[in-house]
Amino acid sequence: MEFVDVAKGIAMICIVLGHLGISGINRFVFTFHVPVFFLISGYFISEREKLSSFIVKKLRTLIVPYFLTCGVIVVLGVLKGLLVSGMGGALHEAKYWLYASIYGAGDSYQEPFFIASIGAIWFLWALFWGSIFLKISLKMKPVLRLVFVIALFLLGYFTRNWFWFPLSIQAGCCATLWVYIGYLFKRFKEIREKLPRECKYIVLLFSVVVWVFFIIQFQTFWLVHCDIGRGVVDIFGSLCASYAVIQISRYIWKIPLIGRGLAYLGKYSLFMLCIHIIELDLFPWDRVRMLLTDRFSAPSFLSTLVIIAAKLIIIIALTILASKITFIKRLFGIKVETKKENV
Repeated sequence: MEFVDVAKGIAMICIVLGHLGISGINRFVFTFHVPVFFLISGYFISEREKLSSFIVKKLRTLIVPYFLTCGVIVVLGVLKGLLVSGMGGALHEAKYWLYASIYGAGDSYQEPFFIASIGAIWFLWALFWGSIFLKISLKMKPVLRLVFVIALFLLGYFTRNWFWFPLSIQAGCCATLWVYIGYLFKRFKEIREKLPRECKYIVLLFSVVVWVFFIIQFQTFWLVHCDIGRGVVDIFGSLCASYAVIQISRYIWKIPLIGRGLAYLGKYSLFMLCIHIIELDLFPWDRVRMLLTDRFSAPSFLSTLVIIAAKLIIIIALTILASKITFIKRLFGIKVETKKENV
């Protein structure tokens, strides 16, 4: 199912673009870039695997990479503070990033007390909780499971404005809904395969139309805050958008170089995410933009294009490098293929 990796590659690039703070880009990428990962994860959850081994696997593939990335951010943050402001700056950076790492929030909060943001890798905690919650629910009867998933979603949604819990637990509660829908999608695989091709095209066309209207009427849809925008309407819109991206990825996969390139990035999307948050948290992109606009008098759109190109080149180059190093792959819980000799 290489096309699934293509969809993940597209979504990961969109996550990078979504952090530029450009509203025109955000109204497009925020409709699907995080939901598609939750849906794909739910699709591949197995009922047969024991809960204990499942939790260990998720700790290994999500939480260990989270803390490894946080460790790199802390070290580089301290070095940055030391170079810029001396020992005082180093201590400030160490305090901030250690606090942010332990709390695991995707954004900063001021109430009821200051909560430091670790940034985009909140997603790893949310996916961890969402996957564990769904795995627990698989022992329940279908009706009780549905009630459980909806209750978790409502818990995350309604408590988000009172107090933001550590380790993005509320985002994980909301994410459970998308993980569950991805799991259900797999359960109906045989029915979907029996549908006439015309029906599949109609469903895809309908999904694209709904997605376009979602983009046009986009208000807010920030899963990092459990902000679901217009509620059920936007949830449905995100499902249609994600479905459209996944199905369109089937055709992109067949395009030479582009399909395989995106599939490669999707396969190592964990590396991309972790590298992206390091550069996003620590690299002075604002100064680069000021340098381009003030010293070189570059138009705003040109400065943005240069920054996008620079970000993607750095992230993709380091992702390729990391994917070639067996030790790093094992640290991040990525399976290492071993060549068997013929005897």
